[in-house]
Amino acid sequence: MSTFKMDYFRTYYFTNICDSVIEDTFPYVTTLNDFWGDGKFAYFLKPFQKYSVLHQYIDFCIDRLIYEANKGLGELSIEQLKTKEFWINEALNYHKIEHETFSDWLVSANDTHNHPEDLLSEYFFDIEMSDAFSMLKYQMVEEAFYVLFLNRKFLQAFNLEMAEMFNVEHIEDFNEESIYLKKNETLKRTRIPKWAERAVFYRDRGKCTACNKDLTGLFNISNKYHIDHIIPLSANGLNDVSNLQLLCETCNTSKGGKIWATSTNYEKWY
Repeated sequence: MSTFKMDYFRTYYFTNICDSVIEDTFPYVTTLNDFWGDGKFAYFLKPFQKYSVLHQYIDFCIDRLIYEANKGLGELSIEQLKTKEFWINEALNYHKIEHETFSDWLVSANDTHNHPEDLLSEYFFDIEMSDAFSMLKYQMVEEAFYVLFLNRKFLQAFNLEMAEMFNVEHIEDFNEESIYLKKNETLKRTRIPKWAERAVFYRDRGKCTACNKDLTGLFNISNKYHIDHIIPLSANGLNDVSNLQLLCETCNTSKGGKIWATSTNYEKWY
């Protein structure tokens, strides 16, 4: 299993924003339409993408935060901008990712005649098209995903919002993605890939998230585990790793197509 370095640059700030938006989506309805509206929901129908729906949501939130951090900077003069460290520069420097500062970029661009706001737009566009920014986004998204994937309460709320949007989206917008749909316009059941199964099994520490029964096979080989959709497919749930949890056979059979409150019980480290 691969590992990656957690640098924790404002990771909990990002995850708190992601959680807060899902907790109360109403103030962000217009913004969220850029994420899942106008036919974009079709991208979420492909089953079990490693860059999951949750990854894509975090990516979207970080993009919006970067946009908000840059607002108002165009009111500064070019001389003021030359000495200012922008939020994006701070993040890149923290992660030790080499990149061109605005001051250096301005020299290479050889353009000081445009309005400061126009110059900033060009600079940020060049930064966002760079390998440095791709490295930064990967790091930020993976760190936030690592934290949020451990939070089953958030995962249920997130997937419930996705299910509600699935319910109101127009099926004709899905076109080619319709191969993933049943006649009743819910998603077809798909074999859960081994990487997703392992991720959920180890995240939930080999225990049923409903009754806490040990499912590792170390103490009782008769206990069988099931990988369950937190929001059932019949309730417009997605085939996404963020929508999975570990249940024992008895609990999974009892749950069926119902939406249960997922467990918020976690085993202490010591």
